[in-house]
Amino acid sequence: MEEIIAKKEVSELPEEIWIHYANQEFNTGENTQIPDLSENGVRDIVEKVRNGTYLSLFLCPDECGEEGFLLLESTEDLIALEIWDEMKQITWSSFDPAFLDSDAISPIEASDGQSIIPMRITMRDRELAAKCVEWYIHTGEPYPGMEWLKMS
Repeated sequence: MEEIIAKKEVSELPEEIWIHYANQEFNTGENTQIPDLSENGVRDIVEKVRNGTYLSLFLCPDECGEEGFLLLESTEDLIALEIWDEMKQITWSSFDPAFLDSDAISPIEASDGQSIIPMRITMRDRELAAKCVEWYIHTGEPYPGMEWLKMS
């Protein structure tokens, strides 16, 4: 079942860093683990999402992603964000209202080399994507200041 979750008031960002594993793909095609998950490292991750340095980003509380994860895949102008919560068996996705009823495929090349990313789960706002990433790093939850497409 799908439903649109309205944005809510955003509380203060917690200081705790919830994730313990991060992997990224630069716009050069290089794919590596991000070793620095300190506050400075988190600021660097968020800035690289904001400026489009990362084409792909995988964040999770452990290396396997067994509890859940955030996955960002992007091109120069499109971003797809998905958050998987293993415990609740729920996926939250970014979405484009103009494409909600569309079967169009986005031009985003997934980092796994095989997944197809529908246009309906893309967005164009890098600043908002950066806020979503920062919120997830600290809470493990979808950013409340954005509407999400919830699939369960």
